[in-house]
Amino acid sequence: MPFYNPFARRDSHGQYPLTAYRILVPLSWALVVVIGIYYSVHKPHDVSHGHNIWSQLERRFTAFSVNATVVEIYWIILLLSQIFYVFQLFNQDDAVVALAANAASHFILNNLFIVAWLLLWTRSHFWPAEIFVVASFINQHLLFWRVRSLPPVSHVAVVAGPYAWSLIALFWGGAAAVSAHNAATHISANIFLWIIFLIGSIHIFLATDDLLGYSLSLLTFGLAVAQTSHKSDLHLQWIFAWVIFGVFLLDSLYITSAKYSGRDVFLRAPREADSGDAERAPLLNDSAGPAS
Repeated sequence: MPFYNPFARRDSHGQYPLTAYRILVPLSWALVVVIGIYYSVHKPHDVSHGHNIWSQLERRFTAFSVNATVVEIYWIILLLSQIFYVFQLFNQDDAVVALAANAASHFILNNLFIVAWLLLWTRSHFWPAEIFVVASFINQHLLFWRVRSLPPVSHVAVVAGPYAWSLIALFWGGAAAVSAHNAATHISANIFLWIIFLIGSIHIFLATDDLLGYSLSLLTFGLAVAQTSHKSDLHLQWIFAWVIFGVFLLDSLYITSAKYSGRDVFLRAPREADSGDAERAPLLNDSAGPAS
């Protein structure tokens, strides 16, 4: 029996893989929802140093901490949008189903990584939790460049939204694991914040992905709000966070306007040769005359 690669892009999927996706995708989504809600209210009782998600966020404040209210709003939007993606797997159009199925393995895997992160984060196992964030980032990076044709809502739900979260969580979790507060770590945080900006900007412009930009805008807005509340401790971090939020938002609006006007990121119209050929086509057809 030939090896089946669940991450390969296909124009159509067999009955058995598709059935597996239709079962595992909603189950993995429900697992994230149940675990997330439970640990939003309760702390783990199997360890003495356990905390619920939100008290842990406050307790382990870092230079990359995001405002808890913004995180809640972000995840509510993300999880609700993922319901639309789940329904696409049951669509009557085979082409729509095939597109959704191409992202399904990445989606399931990422949900398992998120569950593992929640279980470890609430138990204060920050370094093991960071391993799963790194795995999630790699998984989302591969998905981002491999599957570019999902409808906008599904793209936000499965690709852009989780990718933006994994990028922010990568530095947030790393800072929580290091847990150092001195001049050296403050300077490092100021530098790493611009690395987030660099990675995000490259992806936004190379892929002309305004939806990733809006996702990063919301998260960096939450970052700016949180850092402003601790600006006396983190010096320039709050200023940089506001600047990066503003640039991400402007970049996203710019990409959206370029797409709406039918131009590329340099605001160039489609090539004149293409439009010229299109304009000459009716004339060529007329001059050719009817076929004998």
